[in-house]
Amino acid sequence: MSNTPRKGKEGSQEPTKMEEKQPKIMTKPLPMILDELEDYIGRVEEAVRQAQAAAKEAREAAAQAKASGEKAAEAARKAAEAAVAKVREEATRGINALGVRVSTLETEFSTLKGNVAQEALSLDKAFVALKDKHMEVSPFLKK
Repeated sequence: MSNTPRKGKEGSQEPTKMEEKQPKIMTKPLPMILDELEDYIGRVEEAVRQAQAAAKEAREAAAQAKASGEKAAEAARKAAEAAVAKVREEATRGINALGVRVSTLETEFSTLKGNVAQEALSLDKAFVALKDKHMEVSPFLKK
């Protein structure tokens, strides 16, 4: 087969099947293909270097973020522990103050109970004395 175009019915030139399917290597000079391939390899190598550098930076950033997170977590833990200790301390002071107040109230209650008992006894004695006096002076009661 020849590589020259054939003339069709209308005189137009149609490329042959061979020209249509020929790979680039058959149509471009080898030095040009090798230059393009070398250029492509260089770009790929540069992209790989950049990707490796980016991965290294990402690992470093992740390590820094992890360290920062750990520091923040430790600070939060310490703050929480301090807050809990403060609340416990205040609760203990409150409980102690309530204990003292309850003890004072128990003492006052005991004293009041004793006073009320004495007053009730005094009232009972006064009523008995009043009854006795009333029985003595009442014209309606028989002796």
